[in-house]
Amino acid sequence: MPDSPQLGTRGIYVADLEQSLDYGIFDADHHLYAPSDAVTRYLSAEMIDRAWLPGEPRMLTEEEHEEDEDADHERRTLGVHSQPEGGHGGVDITELPAMAGSIPIPGAMLNRLNPMKDLDQLSRAQLVERYNAMRPAFEKKDPRLALMDLQNVELAVLHAVGTGWESAFGRGDIEAGYAVNSAYNDWLWEDWGYAHDDRILVPVPIPLLDVDRAVAELRRVLDRGARFVDLPPGPAYGRSPFDPYFDPFWSLVNETNTRVAVHLGGTYARHGAEWSEDPNGRYQHFDGFQWVSYWGDRPIMDTVTAMVFHNLFGRFPNIRVLIAEFGTVWLPYLLRKLDHAMLLGRRPRWGTLPGRPSSIFKERCVIAPFPEENVSKAMDVVGSDCLVFGSDFPHSEGIPDPMQYVSQIRHLDDATVRKIMRDNLSRFLDA
Repeated sequence: MPDSPQLGTRGIYVADLEQSLDYGIFDADHHLYAPSDAVTRYLSAEMIDRAWLPGEPRMLTEEEHEEDEDADHERRTLGVHSQPEGGHGGVDITELPAMAGSIPIPGAMLNRLNPMKDLDQLSRAQLVERYNAMRPAFEKKDPRLALMDLQNVELAVLHAVGTGWESAFGRGDIEAGYAVNSAYNDWLWEDWGYAHDDRILVPVPIPLLDVDRAVAELRRVLDRGARFVDLPPGPAYGRSPFDPYFDPFWSLVNETNTRVAVHLGGTYARHGAEWSEDPNGRYQHFDGFQWVSYWGDRPIMDTVTAMVFHNLFGRFPNIRVLIAEFGTVWLPYLLRKLDHAMLLGRRPRWGTLPGRPSSIFKERCVIAPFPEENVSKAMDVVGSDCLVFGSDFPHSEGIPDPMQYVSQIRHLDDATVRKIMRDNLSRFLDA
């Protein structure tokens, strides 16, 4: 059957949404899909027995699904997310073909940029088949590089967002928890590398609980070429991540010019008991209170506040931080509050700040707006130099064709478009 004329010239996207630039783009928010053995492939049988209780899920991405047909179809179109009334972008998922496996349709949760919007049924079916054919690129490094070439993505920061060690830590088995972390990082190294071809950069997760073990794991992954470490938003097991207890870790990050990535994650659910909520809740089952309190804006605002006022940047002048998949709606408010708090605050806890908080943020951080945000509102506060492009590809809430984002910023001048799509992240990596 011939390709639908509604599909793009590159054969994998939607013709009406295609954009072009005369340079390759740098994408600050790519993702992978991990296999079920990602945390156990390199873990000893003894540690497997210690790391999880019988019947306990080993990866936070695992999810039990109802067996009825409607639930299965939703899982294979949107993943674990629910559909609002009226659908996403006016697209009803019951009208969409489902993916062949468990990976949902890239972009199916978008509104203005939804790839399924305005397509006829034949085009939708053919597009889903193309997404099915991409699956190796969601799971392995070399197919991802080939797909990045088609996408005009020269470099991608690929967020793995580590998982699997919380159970052991919660039961006080620190050795087993760090064994799971090392095993997961071994899997990352084997299947993806940490800086494959200098084009796929993976922030390596290292939990901050035991500083000696964290430093040892950091040295191990740096020896393998890691250029990024992943920092979950929120406190670190009862401490600020920037408490001087962790200075040996941050000192090594600083000395090696290793970059730090903070990516969206549900790290606050354990505080639910203080609010009559489930402290072990997973985001797939959050109620409205949990979404507001434990996910997104509050965790990243607390984390940036701690970075600034616990003086991470004053004590470690080479540290630079990428903030991905939090959007920027919260940013203008927070920077105003930080500057005001500096005037009110007394006796800085861990040293005098090196400048005005909002200026520190602009100098040391870059941040990716959500794909469908009004980027001009963030630019009014922070300018254009610390904004970077992040597609969230290939997630169902991400842009299925990263170049689509250009349509969101075409109102900006060419130099600013280039900053956001390439130069700001390039400068951040090389600074």
